[in-house]
Amino acid sequence: MPVIRPLRSPVALAAAAFAALAALSGCTTGPDYRRPEVELPASYAAAASAPQAAAPRVLDTAWWSAFGDPQLDTLVRDVLANNPDIRIAAHRVEQLDAYLQISRSEGMPQVGYEGQRTRDTLSENRQQPLNRGTLPVDNNYTISGAIRWELDVWGKLRRADESAVANLMAGQEGRRALEMAMVAKAASGYLRLLSLDRELELLERSVQVEADTLALAQSRYDNGGSSELPVLHARSQWQQRAAEVPAKQAEIAALENALGALAGRNPGALPRGTLQALKLPVVPGGLPADLLAQRPDVREREQALISANARIGVAKAEFYPTIGLTSSSGFASTELGTLDKLTSNFGSFGLSFFGPIFTSGRLTGQVREAEAQQRQAAVEFLKSVQTALHEVQDALVSRQKIETQMALRDENVAVLVRQRDVAQRRYELGRDDYFQVLDAERSLASGEQLQNQTRYARADALVSLYKALGGGWSLPAVTASTAPTTATSR
Repeated sequence: MPVIRPLRSPVALAAAAFAALAALSGCTTGPDYRRPEVELPASYAAAASAPQAAAPRVLDTAWWSAFGDPQLDTLVRDVLANNPDIRIAAHRVEQLDAYLQISRSEGMPQVGYEGQRTRDTLSENRQQPLNRGTLPVDNNYTISGAIRWELDVWGKLRRADESAVANLMAGQEGRRALEMAMVAKAASGYLRLLSLDRELELLERSVQVEADTLALAQSRYDNGGSSELPVLHARSQWQQRAAEVPAKQAEIAALENALGALAGRNPGALPRGTLQALKLPVVPGGLPADLLAQRPDVREREQALISANARIGVAKAEFYPTIGLTSSSGFASTELGTLDKLTSNFGSFGLSFFGPIFTSGRLTGQVREAEAQQRQAAVEFLKSVQTALHEVQDALVSRQKIETQMALRDENVAVLVRQRDVAQRRYELGRDDYFQVLDAERSLASGEQLQNQTRYARADALVSLYKALGGGWSLPAVTASTAPTTATSR
């Protein structure tokens, strides 16, 4: 009886060959990433209003909560949870995460299986005829498994993985940047809504002042104390003021609906506090160097640069041969009953490689394209840093000037209140008529409107400053398992 020797496992042969080639894969084509030189000032130019060292770091706080308005907190939570654009960005990140999984699978063994049952009818009129009594039918049964493994000898797959990780991180930073923008937009819109409420209140008070003026002018005219001209003038002033009320109400309703849409709500009234009751947050701490870590749009552009840099290595690796291992093993028989016998076993193992010889400049063009994309991404990164610096500087200067303006507005309102009180006392003493009181009320309402506008501008300037500094909360970053591997450039 013949001795049947078991076949050596193709999987074991594949592993041995891979170990022999592993020494070749210690280097990687393409340049390693180095951050471009970024010139940052030691401090912001608006020194008088620069963030103080004792102030909270901008990433350590949900800054909108510092206004002390629960309704604003609720609005921001709804925006972060329900805003359609933010949800779209989150799904985009999911796609990038899935692409990273696909990219990483390229460097791992691909295992598959196959089964076949074929029935071939043979021709009886062949050069070598069938034996007498043999049926002209050939049955074949096959079941097998196969392994394919592309060896990353030149680091092409590692560079592709590095690019995919950077793309994922850029997507995450893009989502953060969008969230930061939406939160700032919601906060600014909410503050504007509170300002409009106060404007409407003061406008209605002005309408009442004009109505009182009209009544007084009409009474004087009826008693023969004046001509009709003062009455007509007073009526015109009242009509102009009264016509502004529905326009202001429509503006408020439109802004309520816009904020509701931002938060994924149906149109309707928005619960809210008052502008006067808001607290002013402490100016956040930070230095220009912090922008590289705090601004999600800056981090997004740097990750895009890292990805573009890695794609140079992918393009350069195309000049080298692709090396792979293939192995298959299974059972084949002409009878189903003997398919699981050891004698039906078959196997194969192979090493394959393919390299370019002539591509009409395609590979060189791919490298040039990747290098140009890397240079473009570097400029975009530096541009984002410069944009961030200018936005912070503008926000600091704006806040500084508005603080000065706010102090003057408060002083002016105090003077106008004093003027109104004096006019009221003089009227009560019979020294002046009531027109003087109404004029003082009119001036006070105008001054309070300007004070309200400046109060809103001051609060909104803080929103702009927090946005410019990079928001105020942290989201989960890419985990260690998805961090790019370090490779030596070739």
